[in-house]
Amino acid sequence: MARRRRRRKVKYSRIVLLFLLLASFVIMGLGFGLVVGALATLPDYDLNHITGDLPSILYDKNDQEVIPLRSEKNRVEISQNEIPEIMKKAIIAIEDQRFEKHHGFDFYRFGGAIIANITKGYGSQGGSTITQQLVKNAILKNHEKRMRRKIQELYIALQLESKYSKEQILAFYLNNVYYGEGAWSLQTAAQVYFGKDAEELNLAEAAMLAGVVNAPNRYSPYKNEERAKQRRALVLNEMVKMNYITKDEAEKAKEEPFNLVGLQPNNYQYQSFIDYVIEEAAEKLKLNEDDISSLYTAGYRIYTTMDARAQKAAEAVYADDKNFPAGKKDKIVQSAMVVLDPHNGGIRVIIGGRNQQGERQFNRAVNATRQPGSAMKPIAVYGPALEKGYSPATVLDDFPQQYDTGSGKKTFVNYDGRYRGLISMRTGIQHSINTVAVKMLQQIGVREGINFTKSLGITTLVENGEPNDIGLSFALGGLTKGVSPLELTAAYGCFANGGIYVKPYAIRKIEDKDGNIIYENKIMKKQVMSPQTAYLMSDMLQTVVTAGTAPRAALPDRPVAGKTGTTSFNVDAWFVGYTPDLVGSVWLGYDKTENMNNVFGGNYGAPIWKKVMTVAHQDMPPSTFPVPEGITTLTVDYKSGLLPDSLTPEKYLVQEKFNSAYIPTEVSNVWVQVPVCVDTGQLLTNNCPNSITGVFLKRPIPWTGNIAPEDAVEEVPKDYCTLHGGEGYYGEYPDNGPPPLIKSSFKLDGELQTNSNGTAKTVTLSWENKESTSSTYYQIYRSIDPNVPVTARNLLAEVSNTTTWRDNHPISANKFYYRVVALKSGHSEKVSSNVLEINLPNNKNSDLEPPYLTGQAYRSGSTNQVILNWTKSSEDRPIIYHIYRSETSNFEPNFNNQIALNETITELSWTDRDVERHKTYYYRVRGVDMLTNEFSGFSNQIKVNL
Repeated sequence: MARRRRRRKVKYSRIVLLFLLLASFVIMGLGFGLVVGALATLPDYDLNHITGDLPSILYDKNDQEVIPLRSEKNRVEISQNEIPEIMKKAIIAIEDQRFEKHHGFDFYRFGGAIIANITKGYGSQGGSTITQQLVKNAILKNHEKRMRRKIQELYIALQLESKYSKEQILAFYLNNVYYGEGAWSLQTAAQVYFGKDAEELNLAEAAMLAGVVNAPNRYSPYKNEERAKQRRALVLNEMVKMNYITKDEAEKAKEEPFNLVGLQPNNYQYQSFIDYVIEEAAEKLKLNEDDISSLYTAGYRIYTTMDARAQKAAEAVYADDKNFPAGKKDKIVQSAMVVLDPHNGGIRVIIGGRNQQGERQFNRAVNATRQPGSAMKPIAVYGPALEKGYSPATVLDDFPQQYDTGSGKKTFVNYDGRYRGLISMRTGIQHSINTVAVKMLQQIGVREGINFTKSLGITTLVENGEPNDIGLSFALGGLTKGVSPLELTAAYGCFANGGIYVKPYAIRKIEDKDGNIIYENKIMKKQVMSPQTAYLMSDMLQTVVTAGTAPRAALPDRPVAGKTGTTSFNVDAWFVGYTPDLVGSVWLGYDKTENMNNVFGGNYGAPIWKKVMTVAHQDMPPSTFPVPEGITTLTVDYKSGLLPDSLTPEKYLVQEKFNSAYIPTEVSNVWVQVPVCVDTGQLLTNNCPNSITGVFLKRPIPWTGNIAPEDAVEEVPKDYCTLHGGEGYYGEYPDNGPPPLIKSSFKLDGELQTNSNGTAKTVTLSWENKESTSSTYYQIYRSIDPNVPVTARNLLAEVSNTTTWRDNHPISANKFYYRVVALKSGHSEKVSSNVLEINLPNNKNSDLEPPYLTGQAYRSGSTNQVILNWTKSSEDRPIIYHIYRSETSNFEPNFNNQIALNETITELSWTDRDVERHKTYYYRVRGVDMLTNEFSGFSNQIKVNL
């Protein structure tokens, strides 16, 4: 039995041994074949024949050669005798300490690398000798991790060691290795970093250059000085271990500053685009940091999507400081720009920043994530709203409303301090109105906005933890991490491309030096919204450019759709715009979040965008946004968004475009008829001699708060006629009749504080009401009318528990008036104070310059316009401009002849469209400081004949 078991063991052992022998023969055969194949295709490795790396070439979108990624001026070869000994010792100490002992391959180093990679992680230590690195970088140039290449590398390394001396090999290595910042030899590296010849390098400088070779983009002192110091210290420590220098010499060298000469202007044009191409190529070819240098030297032909002409134009725009605002002391306002083709995702232009030098600098167009402000509204709010069936005619009430945000109460306000009342979605976008964007997002739901935004390629949203983006501030671009210009541009591209998102890319294909395609891009598309939504959004965003916040982006031969964005305190300013052919974005701001002075998306971003896009569209025939099926145009009531009824005033009959699936079918119900006094427009009393039936606005939900919307003046009057007095007439009034008459019984006083130029700075009001109780509250009215009519138009504020109030923004007039009205909660009776008159002394000279005004008439068919232009009142103060018009020469500008009251004009031009043919108009303008309320003198008067 035991003998039988021993026989079985012997039999099994023979089978295992036979299998191992057969496997060994197979492996040896395969290995022999692999070796033979590898050695049969060896490149020329005679160092006398090798002239250096083969430059890779970039091609633009038209397959025209743009620029080589390397040229000979980046590499200057020097002789062995010109290489200082300290440099040779430094590179041996850090890269190959057994260089003098091995014959091209170091078993000890190779074994140590295997152990280090097992114990410390892959990539922690390399096993290649200097000779092998020379073969890899200067002879093979192919960085594929394949066995055949490893066999060739080892064989050539051994051959070089047998044919050339160590001095020759080391000299050729130092003359061909990449040191970063465009330096491809020791001599050029010494010039780039220290402004000296290689033979003049000292110990500290040699140690730095030896350290940077391992990963030039990581250890360059131009990119990270602290990391470069740590790397230099490591080299010096290794030199001490090798007894090349003493410890004292090492410590002294560690303390030396780098004394960098500073980067010279780039030898390359198009550097931001090239940097992004390098990043994309490294990702697509799966190259690590050590292998990225092969993209410059392996003779690749990289076919990009760049429009070389537009890129060059953008660089010229960014090189001209006149196109940008002045920065604070020792700082510049940074900026970035991206232009791409929305139909195929090809990036045409990338500008990563201003005044950038050197390769692979921080690319703000791609890597910076900043707050988008109102540029977020189309993708976070209005796009998803259109998808859910809302329309450009959808009406929202523009007045400040308080919301419970979960972390407390918050009231969202408008940047210009205006509240227009019932307005359409189109108007909300046109004037970038915050209140209606927040209300719209509340209606559709924040989650709806988040999901829609993500579908457009925005990857930086934070949905979990604290803080996050799940809140109403999302409507205004209040993002936790922000968004990059590249992603925001691609998101807007969906609107230009019929609702289809295309992932942006910069490389079409890459060929190796032999013409073999090693990478080819596949365009990634996805329908993320209906074509009707995309078209309606484009139609609304055109209004932003033609009559909204971005008139400076208009192109003369094609439509432009776009959106401005300016964050709180002017920290970030954006303009994102597109035509039927191209989409682009411009961002401005400091690298650190600091406020800018009078910088907005409309006054700087839009003009930069226009200058670049004008060139980018050259040779493109004019085109329009294609109208998809399912678009209907209807006449609607502007104040309701519904079909007009018989009471809808003619001025509120507007034509609007709709998705045919969501056209309105109901009739407007926001207008009512009420009899009023002919003389005052107030509710009738029995003393009013003449009456008329007026049509008034009755908003579906009454406005709340202390600030009346502008269209509150169109609501049913709240007061009886103050001119004729008498008892109220209870006729066909809505809401159970009008309120009782106002009585006058308490005294109002005021104190005026003026600016240095005599304009009103503040007016402090105080009053004493003996009949006041805990339920009394007060309404404060102001007007240039001595009667101070108690109307919504004149209402400034509503206060309680106080008998004082300060007006921080008085009227820019020489005389104006105040009235305070007392009311009690639960009672309809009103009690008025006296009318307080404020008189200003003659204004002193202001340091604001009076604008110089010019203008011209424009007539085309039925279109009549007057285009006004004027000069700045101040270079560095936030100025708005008031415009005055009369049909009488030498008129005195005042509140009664001020026009454009519903607009905040910060630009230096404005178009008056409310004019008639065959009439003569006179205009004047003045500037007002938005912070101090100080105003300039009036401009010259101009005369315009139509």
